[in-house]
Amino acid sequence: MPKLSLMLIAAIAAASFFTEPAAGQFPLPKITLPKIPKKDAPATPKSPDRTADSTSSSSSRASIGAVRGMPISGAKIVFSNSPDGSSPKNSFTSSENIYGRVDFGGRTMYDAFGWKALGDRKFYYVSYFIKILPAGSNQGWEHDWHNGRSYTLVTKEEAQKTFWNFDVLPDPTKASTLSSALADEIQYYHSPAGMWPAIGDMDSARRTFPQNGTYNVDITIYGDSYDDWGKPQGEFEKFPTISANLAFQFSGTDGQRIASGYQKARDAIEAAKNRREMLHAMPSWWAKAWTPTDPKLAPARLVPMIKGFISEWNLTYMKHMIVQFDGPLWVIEKNDLGIPEYRMAKPYIYIIYKDPKDNSCQVGALYMRESYSGGGTYGAPYLGGIRDIQYIDCAAVR
Repeated sequence: MPKLSLMLIAAIAAASFFTEPAAGQFPLPKITLPKIPKKDAPATPKSPDRTADSTSSSSSRASIGAVRGMPISGAKIVFSNSPDGSSPKNSFTSSENIYGRVDFGGRTMYDAFGWKALGDRKFYYVSYFIKILPAGSNQGWEHDWHNGRSYTLVTKEEAQKTFWNFDVLPDPTKASTLSSALADEIQYYHSPAGMWPAIGDMDSARRTFPQNGTYNVDITIYGDSYDDWGKPQGEFEKFPTISANLAFQFSGTDGQRIASGYQKARDAIEAAKNRREMLHAMPSWWAKAWTPTDPKLAPARLVPMIKGFISEWNLTYMKHMIVQFDGPLWVIEKNDLGIPEYRMAKPYIYIIYKDPKDNSCQVGALYMRESYSGGGTYGAPYLGGIRDIQYIDCAAVR
């Protein structure tokens, strides 16, 4: 065969290899490489004055030195031991509480993040990136800051201010900066923000701080970019940002206290929520109770069941009611094969009880079920729950 024909066949075979995966092979994933500016490209614009950047070491600039998104002109972050940002400084020890404050240079937070595009909302949000690495480490990736984002709550009142105070490593009993994995669902903003997610327990604290020494805490607060209709565009290069970093001197003697702070912060946030939403009068629907027709739900039998069930949590029974309902009392639940698994009393049983942990009174709902025993019969009733919990002023319980 002529040499030219052999070369042609080889070329076709090579092209086929790269365009069509062989049988049984997976296609190679497409990899998007970051754009590299040409040598003759204009210089990168300078980011706004970052007050806390002055302490960063030259070896850590690989992770924090590059411009992120579109820095908000005139905005800067300062750090302090005080929630109001007074007496700012850039270096802290692990025995101190740390708070941050963003100054938007005379603009409101609402204007700085372009929230006008969203129209009227009950609340707003930013994303709060934080990364902790040993001083001088170059382990950070330039795109860490906008990957795997979560959301931090900003109230309407905060949005109209020219500054924003936020937690970095606060007194856990006073934690007030709330985060969520879902942007637009206010009920899910109940997790502490700042350094806590990285040091939520002893294991994660040990991984974050493997030994005594100085660590760099890298922070970027950023928002979305929007089109003219107020829809987020998702282009991180256009995200409005404010960045800063601080030096954190860790000592193992503070490890236990720091690691236990996350749960204390969660408890404090939950307690604050309960205080805000506490009932100060009996619910109007409480007086519209259903009168039981089944002996299993009669007070003589039900009250001892409730007391026994809630005693598992050392809760004290105060009173209960059964809500009104339509239809049959018992609803049968079946598996995919049509075989009954249990039957459940249709109405919920609402109870008021006292919790000795904080001496609070709470309203919650229980359900009653009976497991299927076969042959059309069911076992003894049992209770489950407690759900739909809400605090109530003990003085209002009648």
